[in-house]
Amino acid sequence: PSTQQRPAVPYTQPVLQPAQPYVPQAGLSITIAQAVLNKSYTLIGSMDPYVRLKVGHNTYETFTHAGADKNPCWNKVYHCPLPNTHSVRTVSIEIFDEKALTDDQRIAYAKVAVPQSVFEGHTLDEWFPLSGKLGEAKEGSINLIISYTTMPMITLPYQRIHYPYAGVAPQHFTPQPPPEISEADVNNIKDMFPEVDKEVIRTVLESKHGNVESAVAAILQIMDGNEGNQQ
Repeated sequence: PSTQQRPAVPYTQPVLQPAQPYVPQAGLSITIAQAVLNKSYTLIGSMDPYVRLKVGHNTYETFTHAGADKNPCWNKVYHCPLPNTHSVRTVSIEIFDEKALTDDQRIAYAKVAVPQSVFEGHTLDEWFPLSGKLGEAKEGSINLIISYTTMPMITLPYQRIHYPYAGVAPQHFTPQPPPEISEADVNNIKDMFPEVDKEVIRTVLESKHGNVESAVAAILQIMDGNEGNQQ
């Protein structure tokens, strides 16, 4: 018997689209080099500082220099794209002390103006004053290196990972009873704040789950508020 053959399908040459040329993106290259801080705000051990950098709508963060206290060093370079030379004229710097059990504490900050000379090719390498609880420009200084250049790469905005780290399977915990407040902790804080009643200290310690550092910070905040109301 004869077999029926399918008609041949004509071959069509594919149309190749021309490759789009790579257009380098320009922006600010910012190196967060190091800082010298005037005061350590931790009561136990040393501060663990990191920097939060804001450029336009994007936020970047350095790693934590653990134990650096008042002399942290990062030497971290960020490539921050800009749509044009007029979109960003200031960048925001904040220095935080990373905490394991409480919220990270902001210890210093600065608004840095980017001069026109940077957009004309000049590299700015300067120390900028930091502000904070000690007052305007009294917290120390930070060394930044800023230039306007074609981006060899783009640094994506970074979201800091806090404890517990991402990727760890969720676990179910049995609620723990309230921590026992030691008399030694109460006495130590009493030595620091002799005008504060022991029962108040004990109550603050209980509210902070026995964390001495958090309790001291809370008492300081209460006393600052009382002094402000008296003025």
